[in-house]
Amino acid sequence: MRGIAASLTLALLAACANPAPPPDLPRAMPGWTVSRAAPVIPAGSLRRQGLWNDPSPLRTADGYVLYMTSSTSAPFKPPVLPFRAVSRDGEHWTLSPAAPLLSPADGPYASIETPSVVQFAGRYWMAFTGVYASPDPSPMAIGLAVSPDGVAWHVANWTLLRATGGATDWNGYLVGEPGAVVRGGELLIYFSALGARPEGGPPRQSIGLIRSRDGVSFTPPVPVLGQGPLYPARQGYAGYSSPAALADGQDIDLFYSVAHVQKSADPEWQQVAIHHARSADGVHFREDAAPLLTRASTNWTDGEILAPGPLRDGDHISLWFGGHVAHPRLAPLIQRGVAGPELGIGLATLPLDQFTRPKTKGTDR
Repeated sequence: MRGIAASLTLALLAACANPAPPPDLPRAMPGWTVSRAAPVIPAGSLRRQGLWNDPSPLRTADGYVLYMTSSTSAPFKPPVLPFRAVSRDGEHWTLSPAAPLLSPADGPYASIETPSVVQFAGRYWMAFTGVYASPDPSPMAIGLAVSPDGVAWHVANWTLLRATGGATDWNGYLVGEPGAVVRGGELLIYFSALGARPEGGPPRQSIGLIRSRDGVSFTPPVPVLGQGPLYPARQGYAGYSSPAALADGQDIDLFYSVAHVQKSADPEWQQVAIHHARSADGVHFREDAAPLLTRASTNWTDGEILAPGPLRDGDHISLWFGGHVAHPRLAPLIQRGVAGPELGIGLATLPLDQFTRPKTKGTDR
């Protein structure tokens, strides 16, 4: 759902909407240093025809670990599977191991996408999106894998959470894109959910939450963040996608993509900005007055900017993100044998004091 191929699973829903053309995006907040010219992990690096997306970072004593995904057989087609890479500086990466971390062979999915990895209760935990081969009745669900070392993984629960099937339920059509975080001995998993909008317009996309004390039993899902006034449905905005979270004491910082639907666009459902909200309890959020980044923030994300992977990193915030150029501009990448700067994972940084400084505006949700 975060990448080109996965975003196409929403085309049927998007085709039912007929919003106005996309408006000019709000201006992104200042201060970020961004890999503007090219991704730090471009397509075709690390692995032949690697189409890298869905970054989930961890800090280690030796540098960084990044969990991410790529198609593994044919470009832009299933199976899309999770990989692990290591780096000393957050920009130059090596796959470790070279092979995918999980296989869909024993489960119900064609792909295992959007890995979100945390350390909890003495082990590593990976919440992931499982994408079905046939999107009927729902294209995806959320699963959970565990590991003793972050390298060798096994699936603990193939279907931890699925959509209700109720047409107008906030989580009726799909749930996916988990963002895991640990706070106070509790595992919190935020996720994106999609349902029909009763009043019409684009599909309604919001962020929900489940939580657990042991990684086995989870609370029922509850919605925690719906689209704010900066992104109105009447202008074609569907809501929020791709959540990722950081915990600082009791506070939760939530990062997410902004989704827009435009009939006849390519694709019709696009992620156009990355936004942030903060909560003192993990449930009630106050949104920033401006996006952190938009697809105008780099030269290679005019198609989409998506999948934030945040990390508190010394005296600054590091934010890895996925993106790609507009579909008509992907031809050079294909001509090079699926390699080049038109698609990949970028990096943005911001001094921590600017990130934690109180915002002058916001929305309590």
